[in-house]
Amino acid sequence: MDIGQAEDWLLDLARRHRLSPSQRQIVQRMLGMFPDVAFLSTIEISKRAGVSQPTVTRLATALGFAGYPDFRAALREAVLPSSAPAARVPSPRHSAIDQETANVAGLARAARWMPAAVEALAATAPLGVVGLRASAALADYFGYFARRALPAVKVCTDAGSADDFVLQLRQEGASAALFFAMPRYPAGTVSAIRLARGLGLTTVVIADTALAPFAGDADVLLVAPVGTGLVFDSHAAVVVLAISLLDAIAATDPGRTQERLEAHEALVDRWVY
Repeated sequence: MDIGQAEDWLLDLARRHRLSPSQRQIVQRMLGMFPDVAFLSTIEISKRAGVSQPTVTRLATALGFAGYPDFRAALREAVLPSSAPAARVPSPRHSAIDQETANVAGLARAARWMPAAVEALAATAPLGVVGLRASAALADYFGYFARRALPAVKVCTDAGSADDFVLQLRQEGASAALFFAMPRYPAGTVSAIRLARGLGLTTVVIADTALAPFAGDADVLLVAPVGTGLVFDSHAAVVVLAISLLDAIAATDPGRTQERLEAHEALVDRWVY
């Protein structure tokens, strides 16, 4: 069983059809339920996705199937190749740690887009980072470490000034910007992404799904699923992806990175306890 291939099958299927926001939400939730999703009822999926049962049923027809039974049969075929046993009992609901472990493991599928993101962000000065509301902490985390390896790093976490921030980046000569866009997607984030692209900046976006309604506004989209098993979403995969991206950017100029890190280390004794 290759869960990654099964997830890719569902994602590719969704991309080939026009889905409503509710239907995209169901697909997004289903991506975090593999392999059990192939054995769940419409009632169980609707509860986990936070939508009505008829909405789940309509998703099947929107994806080109005669009904949900045909869609579920295709899901099972994706999860269990024909050489696998025909019957399978679903495992208990994954814990939050299990889900995040799977999310981090799945980041390998985002590697194909990493070089384009690194090329764009390594070439820009200043490097602007935008993250609003739930994504604010992610933007601050990235910016905190980026300032130790890169020159001219700026972070915006204020929705009221995001558009001004993007405009100033462009006026100061930036050629690209990084955006964190986690659920629920703030309107200010989407507006800033579209403004940046309209101003000629390359938009590198880290989001939780390739089905985000603003995905088409990203020049480079890096996907890091969030954990949904707790009261609030958890962002383990996003943090791993962000720090991996920063590491790759820093590696494009190792001499400069080493010089800046040594200068920072010289100050550690002034603040470490």
